Amino acid sequence: MPTSPPTADNPLTLIFAYRAFDLRDRFPQPLAIFHETLACLQSHDAYLHSMSGEIVAYLRGGGALSIPESFFIRRSGNDVGIVSAEANDAVCEAVDRWLRNTLTLHPPTSITQEASTIRPGRLDLLLEQCDPDASELDDVNA
Repeated sequence: MPTSPPTADNPLTLIFAYRAFDLRDRFPQPLAIFHETLACLQSHDAYLHSMSGEIVAYLRGGGALSIPESFFIRRSGNDVGIVSAEANDAVCEAVDRWLRNTLTLHPPTSITQEASTIRPGRLDLLLEQCDPDASELDDVNA
């Protein structure tokens, strides 16, 4: 983790940790670098990572940035999957550029999204896909 104070030369020092989320929230520990966090979602421990995978960068001062999933989740028609480990270096470089640009254009004081408000949005998206009027399956009725 960066120990030096944030500077204009290196806006990434505003980030103190990253966290990976999957559908079952199997990765509660914060990690120091994005590369390790991406590896969590690529691991066999991740549950439905291509459907619900998310990575959050936590900022000093309480803010958080959700890394756009387009960096690490690939969609092609109906196929959805997480990037392969061979692409990690390229993904990390692209995320690094995005974070530098985002943190330079938007000072942390203007990033008001709190970490606790990021994750519920994903659940809301999943619930929107459910049909509350659907009939119960025969197995459930039995």
